[in-house]
Amino acid sequence: MQPPAASPSLAVAFDRPADRDAAQDFAAQHGLAVAKKFNDPHDLHLVWAAQNNDTHRLELRVAAHDHPLRGGNGVASDLLKLDVTSPAGRSLRTPVLKAVGVKRGLPRPRVMDVTAGLGEDSWLLAAAGCTVVAVERHPLIHALLQDGLRRAAAQAPEIAQRITLATPQDALSALNTLAGEPHTAPDAAPHAPPHTAPDVVLIDPMFPGPRKTAERKAMAVLRWVAGDDPDADTLLAPALAAATRRVVVKRPRAAPALDGHAPSVTHGGRGLRFDVYAGADLTAD
Repeated sequence: MQPPAASPSLAVAFDRPADRDAAQDFAAQHGLAVAKKFNDPHDLHLVWAAQNNDTHRLELRVAAHDHPLRGGNGVASDLLKLDVTSPAGRSLRTPVLKAVGVKRGLPRPRVMDVTAGLGEDSWLLAAAGCTVVAVERHPLIHALLQDGLRRAAAQAPEIAQRITLATPQDALSALNTLAGEPHTAPDAAPHAPPHTAPDVVLIDPMFPGPRKTAERKAMAVLRWVAGDDPDADTLLAPALAAATRRVVVKRPRAAPALDGHAPSVTHGGRGLRFDVYAGADLTAD
């Protein structure tokens, strides 16, 4: 499933009349149109989607007729669907946890996820006890993540409270700001503000290379919305300057190292890997 290269047109929609005002306010805030009830011309709808328990969630739906991504479930941040409770879900051998440096008996690192997307890695890290600052630059994806955190907090507040969602900003700006900040002590307040230097910077740029037919619908839609990340290679140097311990980069298994720099160590996952660039004060095992 490959969406067209051109950026999609977007409108805000709603399932229930009761959500009309909220949808219209959001549209006005973000300079978006409100979808017509019939024959709306926009490619994508950001929908106040009704839930069975009389609540709502934000989701992206492909509205363009005869589009290969049309139909099925909308794209949303569904953090509660991630397994963080089974023995496998709690295992510290999970590649992202190993890469970040989560170890039994040691204080959990403070992480800045500078390309948070829909928040899956941030949620897994927070569930393992890390405090996380999530940064997402695209305002639409940021809105989906904010809504996902809102809904997840209602059922798992102990995890959600470990995540601070920064205001929409690009990773390079966030990292350049951090590079000029003094590093804080390891016993700093757990809910450190976004400008505090983290122990770990996590970078997960849009995967490079040709699209595969097996690409998940959610990722295909987000790629259509946000495009590729041509500036991904520029993130490594400021991330190394900002992090006090290590930088972790999520890559497809066969992709070249970010900016051509070989990592200290790599932890493999299913179809992907986590490249670790470790500071002198940390063993990258």
